[in-house]
Amino acid sequence: MDEAVAHGITLFDTAESYGAGASEEMIGRWLRAVDAATRERVRIATKVAPPRGADAGRAFDRSYIELTFAGSLDRLGVGSVELLLSHAPDDGTPIEATLEGLEAVRESGQCRSVGACNVDAAQLTTALEAADRLGYAPYHVVQNGYSLLSPNDELAVRRICAERGIAFTPFSPLAGGALTGKYQRDSPPPPESRLALRPDGVDELLTPAAHDAIDRLGGLAARRFGVECGSLALAWLLARDDVTAVVIGPSRTAPHLGLGVRALGVDLPRDVAAEIGSWFGADEVN
Repeated sequence: MDEAVAHGITLFDTAESYGAGASEEMIGRWLRAVDAATRERVRIATKVAPPRGADAGRAFDRSYIELTFAGSLDRLGVGSVELLLSHAPDDGTPIEATLEGLEAVRESGQCRSVGACNVDAAQLTTALEAADRLGYAPYHVVQNGYSLLSPNDELAVRRICAERGIAFTPFSPLAGGALTGKYQRDSPPPPESRLALRPDGVDELLTPAAHDAIDRLGGLAARRFGVECGSLALAWLLARDDVTAVVIGPSRTAPHLGLGVRALGVDLPRDVAAEIGSWFGADEVN
C-alpha cells in the first residue's frame, strides 16, 4: 500500500469476503498507521456479497446490506467509503430490494457511489431499469472479469456501460497470472502459484493457441516496448475505450506493483492493439 501511494495509486479495492474480513482489517491497520495527508488521499472501494454460510437463505436486502456494511466500516476504521458494490446478484432476492439497501447506504453518506460486480447484460439492464424507475442513483461502476485471454467476454456489458456512462473496471486482467507468461505449456504450474491453488477455469483457457499468443505477446513486449509480457497485457486493456481502469493485485515480491506501473508507460498504437487482439481471437477492436 505504501508502494501504491508512492506511485499515485490511491483507490484500494477490497471486500468483506476477502479473507473473511482480513483484507479490510489490514487496510484499516495501515490507514491508522499512515499520516493524515495520506489518509485524506486514499479512497476505499468495498463489496457486500449475498448471504452465505450461516446466513444462507436470508434476503440480500436493506437490513442485510446495512448490517454487513457496518462490519466493513468497523474493520476499515472509517466512517465512509468511496464506493460500495454488490459482489454478485442474488437470484433469490428481487433486485429492487438489493438496490434499496445500496441506496440507503449512499443516502446515509456512508458511501459516495454504488456499483455491481459479476453481472451479465440482462442482470445489469434489469438493475439499471429498476434504479431509474425507483429514482435511485444508478450504478457508477461495474466490475467484471476481463482479460486478453478471453477478449470477447463481457462485450454486451461493456456496451451498456459505455452507453450509460458507467465505469467498467475489470478484475483479473492477467487471468490469474497466465498473461505474465510464467505458465509453460505441457508443464504443471509452479507449486503455490495462483493456477496451482485456484485454477478458476484459467487452466482450460491455456490452449496451445493461447500459449502461442502469449509467446508472441511476450516477444513484442520485450522487443518494442521494453516491458514484461504482463505489462503489455495490462496496457492492452488500458488502451481500450470501454475500460476505465483495471483492478490489479500485488505480486508477492517487491516491487509489488511493477507490472502495473510499467503498463502505464506503454504508449500502445491502435493498430498494434488490434494486432495483439487478433492473436487472442478478439472479435472487436476499439
